[in-house]
Amino acid sequence: MMDVKGSSNSSSTTHSDEEMTGDLRRGPWTVEEDFNLINYIATHGEGRWNSLARCAGLKRTGKSCRLRWLNYLRPDVRRGNITLEEQLMILELHSRWGNRWSKIAQHLPGRTDNEIKNYWRTRVQKHAKQLKCDVNSKQFKDTMRYLWMPRLIERIQAAASATSASPAATVSAPATDHHSVSNSDVGTGKPGHGATWGQWQ
Repeated sequence: MMDVKGSSNSSSTTHSDEEMTGDLRRGPWTVEEDFNLINYIATHGEGRWNSLARCAGLKRTGKSCRLRWLNYLRPDVRRGNITLEEQLMILELHSRWGNRWSKIAQHLPGRTDNEIKNYWRTRVQKHAKQLKCDVNSKQFKDTMRYLWMPRLIERIQAAASATSASPAATVSAPATDHHSVSNSDVGTGKPGHGATWGQWQ
């Protein structure tokens, strides 16, 4: 095991030492760096990220190593688009807890808090903007509760029915489109008069 002398120093001191070397890597991670990080954590486990970066021989900040591991390299990280079921869960949990992304992520196995936050910002807040209302306003919350969440449930049920009716059909087969609200229906937030639904996927 590499000598970790000085690992008890504060993170600020570590940052200063690293910056003085002037050779910290920036930008995309390489395959070799990913391998080194995965191999080190598999052998020694997670720890103080600044010390871990140095001991693993990575010229990266501790923060960069932590984010790379948690958001991309962990064995249980899920890949691919947020599913309909996950979308519904995010909407339900956000209505209870607000922007507590880590707490929400605990109920979506394999999804990171950062991924859920990005989904909320790029999808949900985008639709609030289209409605010209604040994401925390009563109008928008009512739109989610009375339009979007019921529509999600309908689409989930339709997809499940289609799958059981066609055993050969794959999970990725698209659900029928007749549940979608047209692009011209952006308005009051009431069923049949709400924000664009077909764009959510």
